[in-house]
Amino acid sequence: MKKNRCFERIRRWWGQQSIRQQILLSLFIVSMLGIWGLGMSSYYISKSTVEQNYKKSHETTLKNSRKVLDMNMESIIDVTRSFLNSSGLQKVMTEREKDGSYTFSMEEQKVLKRVAEGLSSQERWVNFVAFMDLKGHYYMLSNINVGTYEFYQYYSQHDFQEDEWAKEVRSKNGKEVFFGDVILEGVENKGFSIAKYMINPTTGEPMGYVVINVSSSLLARSFVNENEGYETNEYIVVDRDRGNKLVYHSQTLKNTKEIMKAYQNQPKQETYVFSSVYDDVTNWELVNVVERNELSRESKLIRNFVFLFGVILLGLSFVFARLISRNIARPLTQLEQVIDKVGDGERHITEEFDDSEVGQIGQKFKEMVNTNLELSEHLLSAKLNEREAELLLLQSQINPHFLYNTLDSLYCIAIIHGDDQIADMALALSNHFKLALNNGQKFCKVSDAIMQIQEYMKLQNIRFRDRFELELDVDKEIMEERILTFILQPFVENALYHGLEPKIGNGKIVVRGWREEENLIFTVADDGVGMEDISVLQTGYAIQNVWERIHLNYGDEYGFTAESGKGQGTKITITLPVKQGGR
Repeated sequence: MKKNRCFERIRRWWGQQSIRQQILLSLFIVSMLGIWGLGMSSYYISKSTVEQNYKKSHETTLKNSRKVLDMNMESIIDVTRSFLNSSGLQKVMTEREKDGSYTFSMEEQKVLKRVAEGLSSQERWVNFVAFMDLKGHYYMLSNINVGTYEFYQYYSQHDFQEDEWAKEVRSKNGKEVFFGDVILEGVENKGFSIAKYMINPTTGEPMGYVVINVSSSLLARSFVNENEGYETNEYIVVDRDRGNKLVYHSQTLKNTKEIMKAYQNQPKQETYVFSSVYDDVTNWELVNVVERNELSRESKLIRNFVFLFGVILLGLSFVFARLISRNIARPLTQLEQVIDKVGDGERHITEEFDDSEVGQIGQKFKEMVNTNLELSEHLLSAKLNEREAELLLLQSQINPHFLYNTLDSLYCIAIIHGDDQIADMALALSNHFKLALNNGQKFCKVSDAIMQIQEYMKLQNIRFRDRFELELDVDKEIMEERILTFILQPFVENALYHGLEPKIGNGKIVVRGWREEENLIFTVADDGVGMEDISVLQTGYAIQNVWERIHLNYGDEYGFTAESGKGQGTKITITLPVKQGGR
């Protein structure tokens, strides 16, 4: 509703502007919308292009980083697998399983140390190596890359084989499993772990576990960093199989939590742009992240340039629009002035128009006015004379004094002869005509219209021997309001003849009237036979006359409505203005 009112106000305001102003505003609005659309479309297109190119470029970079990472990881895996063929390691792990003693012997420690040293000598990224047999014996060497060794051996008080990492490793049947953090307790949580369920390659029997901790520096050195000129350009590694757990991030990354949240809601977030590749060896995702605002800097420059260029074009278009609108508006203004002169009664137009399309229209209009205006005036004069003659004829046919005097004579004769019924009829008929004719006045009081209905019903009840009942319910406050004469009575007459007279037995007519804001509302309802098609109401001369008079005097928004049904009676609702006609 508010939108409709707002639109109507804009439409009304637009209609009040001159044609020149409309042309200027139209060109200005179209130009502004075009510039805005061009600027925004170029911005979003360039932004999308930059983002797509950035993602493609970094997908290539990430693929190269993946190759470096896979090469380092596969090197560690290959070295680990090669030591499984060590007879010394097989013997220690197998015999310890059978032995069940609480500690590794010195000789066994030497064997394990030699294997760990061999692994660290091959791979400089290894921080520590831990061996565990199936009986719970635990042997770990740490800080092996810095030349010191810490030995930790015990018969575990808890069964680490029930840990989640151990269950997952066993389920892989000897395949290496990569964890994004340190999985062993009591060890500094630095780097990531590679765990393997050791199976004797000779017998195919399980021997225990090996856990290798690798420095996160390996991940940092795996990324092929290129200077793209973006301050927010960072790299992260995500363990997709473990709920997108963060494995690694750049040292300069500060808003890690925010980025991870955005990564997990990529389709819905607008802050960051992510490029990623999947690594089949580790089952990790290698991801590059950059802030979207930084990528859109060039797009914003393009957008601003387009807007600046558009403003210049807008200024030029405004100048040309003024020239064009002036050339168009000049003959239109001239034509408008001519039309105003015609409206003021000027019969002969001497205005000269140019040769433009609008000028030609003006010239044709001038010719039409000069040739037809006088003829129209003659026709109008003839029409008025004809209408005046008709009114005079009507007045001569209905001489109120003659009519009133005749009815008064009938009333007196009836009184003399003692015929009260005829006397009442003559009096009622006289009052009815006095109210109907209303001394030639166009408007009457509501009270007079109600009295006319009463006199009419009195006559009809004399005729039909009191078959009809009249109920009046009209507010006293509207009795002095003025309405068109002879508006209500035709509806009462229609109700009596078409509703009550065909009905078997007595009938009732109810007339109500009240004020509703700035309107007068009247209803005429009967309990007669009703009608199936209410459109037949307007076919009658009297009702049609009332309809036309209401529209001519009050406007098309006023009139009457009907409600009816077969055997349900008929209800007429008349709506008239309060102030029209005055008091």
